Amino acid sequence: MRVKTLIAGKPDFKKEKPEEEFIDVAEFFCDTIQGEGINIGAPATFFRVQHCTQNCVWCDTRETWRYGNPYTFNELFRLMEEYGVPEKLKKGQHLVLTGGSPMRQQKSLLGFLEAFEKRYAFKPYTEIENECTLRPLDAFAEKIDCWNNSPKLSNSLNPKSLRHQPELLKLLASYPNSWFKFVVSDEQDWQEIETEFLDKEILNKSQIILMPLGGTREELHKNRVTVVDMAIRENVRYTSREHIELWDIATGV
Repeated sequence: MRVKTLIAGKPDFKKEKPEEEFIDVAEFFCDTIQGEGINIGAPATFFRVQHCTQNCVWCDTRETWRYGNPYTFNELFRLMEEYGVPEKLKKGQHLVLTGGSPMRQQKSLLGFLEAFEKRYAFKPYTEIENECTLRPLDAFAEKIDCWNNSPKLSNSLNPKSLRHQPELLKLLASYPNSWFKFVVSDEQDWQEIETEFLDKEILNKSQIILMPLGGTREELHKNRVTVVDMAIRENVRYTSREHIELWDIATGV
C-alpha cells in the first residue's frame, strides 16, 4: 500500500495550545485515490475530521472519527510540507474533506482553506463528504469544487427528524457541482429514494449516485450486483467503493 499517513486516529488527549485556530483531526493521509462517487479513481489527499451529526448503524469509520486531536493550522502546514502535500495538490491531487462531519467544523475549515491559499498561492481542488444536516456558509460553499452529499436513508437507523432536511437538500441540489450518493442494498431503499426525494422534487434524478452497502470486500460483493442492476434499471449512476475493493479496509486509505 502506497498511502502516506500524516496523522492517524488515536485516543483524545488534552494538548496545551497557543491562541490559534485549530481543527479536530482524526486522520490525514495522501497518495491515495477517491474511492467512490463522481470522482472515483482521482488521486487524492484525505483530511478526516472528528465528530459527526449522525450515528449510522453501518458506518465503517466511526472508530476513526471518534478519536483524534486538535491541530493548529501551522501544525497542519508543517506536516503537509514534510510529506510534500502542497506540491501534490498543486499537481492535481484532490483534497477530500471527510469525517465524521466536516460541516460541523466548516468555519475552521474555511479558515484553513483561506490560510492555505495565502501560504501556497493556489487553491487546491477540494471535495467534501457531506451528511446533509448542516447549512453551508456561502463563503465555505464557494471553496468546494465537488459536493459529495450522502443523505441518510432509514437503513441508517438515524431518526428521520435528524437525517432528513428537505429545504437543506434543495439548497444543496441547486449547486451545479453537487451529487447525492445513497447507500443502498435492496428495493426498499430505492422506493424510499423515489418517495422521499424524487416524488417530492427535492433532488434531480441526474444527481443521484447509488453505492452498495459494504464496509468489507465480502459485504460489498454481496450487494453490488443488485445495486448495479438497480442503477441501470432506474437510469442513475452507480459507484463502487474502490478503496474497499483494493485494500479491504475503509480508513487510512
